[in-house]
Amino acid sequence: MCDSFTLTAGMAYEATYPHRQMLWFQEAIQNKGLYFKQVNPGSLYEPLLKVLERGIKQGCFRPLDPFLTLTHLISVCIFYFVVQENWKHLTPDIDRLSPEMVEKHTEGAIALILGGVKQTPSTQCSN
Repeated sequence: MCDSFTLTAGMAYEATYPHRQMLWFQEAIQNKGLYFKQVNPGSLYEPLLKVLERGIKQGCFRPLDPFLTLTHLISVCIFYFVVQENWKHLTPDIDRLSPEMVEKHTEGAIALILGGVKQTPSTQCSN
């Protein structure tokens, strides 16, 4: 399964380059994904789709649409960095890109994601 270290490393990367996702959004709006297709997006998302599909097959995750779940998962992780420029005006005393806040966001995202995809405790997961 996907460990929290992988997600933590991904979130740290996004914190280092918080404007990266805004560039992807602009590319989608202005170019309708023309350049996105050129970076082979499957290479970015296939590993996560495989984790979701395997987790569903093994009964660790509840029955879900893997691609839709992937979309939700990425949104939970990335949106924090996309809106930080707006949120800082609501709470100017909080540095949302500080290591402490990124860690807090990462822990919250992991808890939210696992709460949404994991099978109920009474269901056994086959490894």
